[in-house]
Order: sequence, then C-alpha cells, then structure tokens
Amino acid sequence: MGKTATNVGQILDRLSEVSSRPRYAFAVLNLLAEQAGPGSKIGPFVEDETEVLPLRAWVGKRLSRLSGRSKRRKKVEQRLREELADKLPDDLFEAQRIIDAAVEEHVRVTGADNFSRVVTELERAGYVARYYEGYRTNHANRGGSRNLVCVLDADVSAALRRRDMLV
Repeated sequence: MGKTATNVGQILDRLSEVSSRPRYAFAVLNLLAEQAGPGSKIGPFVEDETEVLPLRAWVGKRLSRLSGRSKRRKKVEQRLREELADKLPDDLFEAQRIIDAAVEEHVRVTGADNFSRVVTELERAGYVARYYEGYRTNHANRGGSRNLVCVLDADVSAALRRRDMLV
C-alpha cells in the first residue's frame, strides 16, 4: 500500500506524522486489525454482541465508550436536555432514560463521522485502503446503499496482531 511498518513503534511514528489525532487513529487501527478477516479485509458489516452493524456504526459504537466521562459529553447532555425539555415526561427516571439514549445516539453518530476522517488519515499513512460494497443507486448523493470496506496493509495487520495476546 504505502510505507509499511514492521512494528508498533514504526506505526506510531508514521501516525504522528500524518494524523491530527494519532492516538485516536491508533485506536481505530487496532479495532480494524482486531476485526480483520482473510486478506486483512474488514466490513462491510461487523458482528457485535447481538447486532450486525455497518463498519462505520460499529467503530462509532466501540469508541463511544471512551467518552463516558468527557466534559464534552456532559455538555451534549445538557444541550439535549434543553432541546428536549418540552418533550420529556414528568417522571424523572424516564426522562433521564430518554436523555441517555439521545446522548448515546449523538455520540455514536459523531464517532462514525470521526471514523471517516481517521480512515482518510490512515489511507494517507498507507495503512488502509477503502472501497465500497453494495447496491449503487442513481442519485445526487454518492452514498446510495453502499457500505464501507477497509483493507489493512498486511505488515501493519501482522504487527498489531502480534500484540493481541497478553502475556
């Protein structure tokens, strides 16, 4: 693909050169390596617990767990609470469940959007190639029923997989 890496140190060095968020990019790269199948291919769908999700949604879900204590997440919760104030029930517990679900959905969607940006940086590093699978419909928006598939560089995948077992 591009500049290949034979160890994690080289991967981190390259990500620090090409990525605006190298730690986030490394986390995404690790998630992709964890799910890579034959030929280092990931997607278009990933099985997660009881769900089968498109790759972008799966990464958004996995990374949403990192934002649990974030100040930004609390600000999002406050903003959504204000936006939904007229629609919330009087029962405080039910209202909090609705707010929590709205925050979780917002974080997942944001994570999926961030994933698209990070994949661009991983492509620039030469670690990932992407293409789309699925039915292509004729409309102005190019996304018509197509789903993202990523292919990891074989050397990068091997370097990350060597470290997937704790000693």
